[in-house]
Amino acid sequence: MKSKVNILAFISLGILFSVGLTAQDEKYGDDPETCRIQLSTYSEYFNQKNYTDAYPAWSWCFHNCPEATRNIYVQGATLMEHFINNETDPEKKEAYIDTLMMVYDNRVKYFGQKGSVWGRKAVSILRYRPERIEEAYNVLEEAYQESKENTEYYVLEFYMSSTVVMYNREEITGDKVIEIYENISSALNHQISNEPNEEKRSKIEESAKKVEEIFAGSGVANCETIIRLYTPKFEENPTDIELARKILALLDAGNSDECKLSDLYMNVATLLYKNERTANSAHSIAQAYLKRKEASESEKYYNEAIELESDPIKKANIYYELALLYYSMTNEYPKARTAARSAIANNPNHGRAYMLIGRIYAAGGRSCGETSLEKKYVYLLVVDYFVKARNVDPDLSSEVNELIGRYTSSFPKNEELFWVNLSPGDVVTIGCWINESTTLRTSD
Repeated sequence: MKSKVNILAFISLGILFSVGLTAQDEKYGDDPETCRIQLSTYSEYFNQKNYTDAYPAWSWCFHNCPEATRNIYVQGATLMEHFINNETDPEKKEAYIDTLMMVYDNRVKYFGQKGSVWGRKAVSILRYRPERIEEAYNVLEEAYQESKENTEYYVLEFYMSSTVVMYNREEITGDKVIEIYENISSALNHQISNEPNEEKRSKIEESAKKVEEIFAGSGVANCETIIRLYTPKFEENPTDIELARKILALLDAGNSDECKLSDLYMNVATLLYKNERTANSAHSIAQAYLKRKEASESEKYYNEAIELESDPIKKANIYYELALLYYSMTNEYPKARTAARSAIANNPNHGRAYMLIGRIYAAGGRSCGETSLEKKYVYLLVVDYFVKARNVDPDLSSEVNELIGRYTSSFPKNEELFWVNLSPGDVVTIGCWINESTTLRTSD
């Protein structure tokens, strides 16, 4: 009896083993042996980058054992891109593009990962069939809906650019563009915060900057639209930090007085400051007060932002704005110069800070000197600073050259130097609060 039980158990085990083998072989299609041979053949050629000889075996696998391995699609995309980029015959190139699209579709069909694969498919549509912008946009939207904040950063960049194109074609509304921009910004910020690899994080940050630029140039980011859409949302959720952060970013992207003068801007900036006392939140309030011409409040928050900011480039920009406040609103020229010098100390290439010192001297130094000749010395110093601005930031050349021409005409004349026994090239000092020296030049 015992021997019969053992025999039955052995037979059952054999049946199960056979079924297991059959199930394992199913992914290799109707001809598993040929599939294995063709996989090995194309893989060998592919690894050698011999894509021409890899293609026949790869094509056989693609059509006859599509579930054998995901590499059929990963490597298949590389193969197709190679042929597309090297094909000169338009009809053949189109055929290769069609095959590439099938590679993406079948990869999703057999192996899933729709979010990431659809992102790559959309990028390929934009690259090889840019006239199909609507198709690419729809695929990008599906990719985002699948992966949300995990959508690959470069895909999000394409998503933003195609969204703006669709808006310009009047296929979607401005409100839709803002909604998509919000989602993309949120996703990129999430990735930046959670990416441990410094090199990759830097790439994500670069994409985030490009997305900001695309949105800012779209014509959608106007204050009227943002205020209309988000004032009721914020009033319904006046303590929502994430919503406040989004609104502030949108209003900052608007980059206009109207944005920073709005009650919405002040309200969200104040909420953020109360809940997270950072350089950014203090800076936002300082800018809001500056636009409202409330100098003392603005100064207070600028100084706090400076104290909290650790990045020297950002700190330099905040110092520069504070210098503008002293220069244009309170006419405190020595304090304006001190702030501008601090901007330069943090960023030696801050050309506009050098320009501002020149303007400060032109506005506040005209009384420095006892004689009419000595009072002209300040214009030499003004031009010195304009030249420094141009040297550190050549992009300012056009603006600076115009100013140099204007103030050079106020230099002393040779005749004036002759009567006091001075010559071009001599060193003179501008006194009073300026207390700097420069080299004599003449306007003639």
